[in-house]
Amino acid sequence: MSYDPSITFFASFIPMFFSFASLIELAFYIIGSIGLYSMANNTGMKNPWLAWIPVAREYLLGSLADRYNCTSRQKKTSFAIWLTVASVIQLPVIGFILLSIPLISSMMYFSLSLLLVLLFLVLIVAVINLACKVLYLVCVYYTVMDYEPSRGVLYTILAFLNLEAIVWFLMRRNVPVGVAGRCEPLQPKYNVH
Repeated sequence: MSYDPSITFFASFIPMFFSFASLIELAFYIIGSIGLYSMANNTGMKNPWLAWIPVAREYLLGSLADRYNCTSRQKKTSFAIWLTVASVIQLPVIGFILLSIPLISSMMYFSLSLLLVLLFLVLIVAVINLACKVLYLVCVYYTVMDYEPSRGVLYTILAFLNLEAIVWFLMRRNVPVGVAGRCEPLQPKYNVH
């Protein structure tokens, strides 16, 4: 058995990389929660503290999107319910499927039927993820159109790239269109210190 010191050198960076990535993810979560909390609190929504709870923040985002549709588009929508249900269903279904994939793949031994089951499960995961992401991005778009309509597409693209925490933080003091009307070039800010 040969020993390659370069592999050991690079392998020593893996825990440090995951620690650094986890810290960045935590920072984005905190920044996004501050932004969503401020947006909900400034507009007088009930329970703005839901921005700090993982699944409940989808309910809050859906409520902000519903608020925009009600005040600016005069349409009654149920994004708060649909986005919450989608995120609640997504986690256990994908978790179960992802845990069953190694079990099925270990039993395959060139069995075509098990390979088809494995591919079907991967397809289900992809469809569920895509549907949830599309619903999430629609809610992001409507919320951005309420708080910063001149940057609706740009901020939605940032959310597609999983940078929505920055978007929420940037818009946290904006007065929504439903309150102040649409202002050009940018929405006015609340005077909150």
